[in-house]
Amino acid sequence: MPKINFNEAKEFLDNITKEDNIVVIHHDDGDGFASGIIFYDWCKQKGAKVQNLLFSYRIGNEKPDLSSFNKIIITDIAPSGIKELQLPIEKPIFYTDHHPETNHIPEEILKYRTTDQGYIPSARTAGELTGIKKWLSIIGTITDAGDLYPENQKFINELLNEKKITIQEFRENYSNIFTNTLIYFHDEQQKAFEIIKEIKSLEEFKKLNKYSEAIEEELGRIVNEYNEKKEKIGDINFFYFETKFYIKKALAAIISRNNPKETIIFVTPQDKKYLSISARDQTRKKDMAELLKEGIKGLKNSGAGGHVPAAGAEIQSKDLEKFKENIRRSRSY
Repeated sequence: MPKINFNEAKEFLDNITKEDNIVVIHHDDGDGFASGIIFYDWCKQKGAKVQNLLFSYRIGNEKPDLSSFNKIIITDIAPSGIKELQLPIEKPIFYTDHHPETNHIPEEILKYRTTDQGYIPSARTAGELTGIKKWLSIIGTITDAGDLYPENQKFINELLNEKKITIQEFRENYSNIFTNTLIYFHDEQQKAFEIIKEIKSLEEFKKLNKYSEAIEEELGRIVNEYNEKKEKIGDINFFYFETKFYIKKALAAIISRNNPKETIIFVTPQDKKYLSISARDQTRKKDMAELLKEGIKGLKNSGAGGHVPAAGAEIQSKDLEKFKENIRRSRSY
């Protein structure tokens, strides 16, 4: 089926009933959690039976059993992930996303993609389609760096003006706490989903402070290490660090905001066998997705993807020096 528009996407959601058994498949980052929770709550409000399913881009993902569901909602998953899911395309599937279409999406899927509108995180899309939990929609938009793009300013400012709060105050009091909670529960992601979906308003966010404070302490420690331990690969800052929490994405966001003119590659152990990598360049002068794809060339059991200003990758630990050498030889370097 051809790409659908906003009204057609809303019609699909409006037609959900108590007769439906729906799975909401969402990415495991802030934007994915926020949009996933909003769609989950929408289905609950419509009386449907609903379950969420977390998706990551990790190598070796098990294919989910979707046979028991009669409808599927997918949010904030790049087209490359759609292929990995091996979807039952004979069922009604609604898909919304904002990543570049680098892989073919089956024609049978109802696709509401926002790339032609600019950089529109999926949390914003979910909030606008359903009209619920706008505060969570904005939190997800900000955690995905949507506040850096002018096309999202009006959407964000409506709530900020209503609450009489600045973007920095909102980030510190809500978006950062949300992100830190996801980090705290990195090894128990479904638990994080269950806790956060019960938050009904911004005023209830203080319930998450106990998780956030532990992460803030660790982030402060690693941020202080950045200037001392970063390695120069030409004009790219390469930073390897180790931590007891999975803080790579949050750390990358903080350091890249503090150093907006720098190109930075962050590397940290994911487990005993693999390294997790993030690349950031807020100037957009280098394509981070292409840079990391060149970095993993010739490396077995590796993967990379993302956007121009921000991208991620995964390699085997034993291939770190090969990865660095590929970066040195990269056309994006």
